[in-house]
Amino acid sequence: MGLPERLDDLAYLTRIPQMSALFAAKAKHGLHLRWSPIVPLALATAGIVTAAADPHPENTLGLSLLGVAQAIGAILSLLGPIKPFGALDGVDERDRQLRRDGYLAAFAVTSVIAFLALIALAGLALIEHWDRNRLLFMMPMLAFYLSCLVVTIPTLYASWATRPIEDE
Repeated sequence: MGLPERLDDLAYLTRIPQMSALFAAKAKHGLHLRWSPIVPLALATAGIVTAAADPHPENTLGLSLLGVAQAIGAILSLLGPIKPFGALDGVDERDRQLRRDGYLAAFAVTSVIAFLALIALAGLALIEHWDRNRLLFMMPMLAFYLSCLVVTIPTLYASWATRPIEDE
């Protein structure tokens, strides 16, 4: 057994090629997750509100909620109706348009929320007399919240923009 065969065996032990084949088979239809993406959005919103409400945001569960929401959103984006960027089998103009519309909707919503959240963050810092450390902790939390929105909203948009295909 040569080195390439041994490396192939090592790759198969990691189960990544099997998962890749599963995702390639899934790329034909994708799951329609109509209500599931709302869960990470709600968790992320609860996390940022919890962190903003506590005088010591680094000691709250806000960051934990944001981390869990990001992980769930990433998993749902892999399972959702938007086909991955690297998938070539079964990707047609409709799939590209759905992906483009989903990400444009995500960027539009994220831009509006970022604008409003920065105003709210500055207002809270002035009204509540936040110290510099609290404000410096909340700004990366806001960036993490916005990245969770960018990951989750395309799946939510695409799940509602399309109808599930009935298996024959």
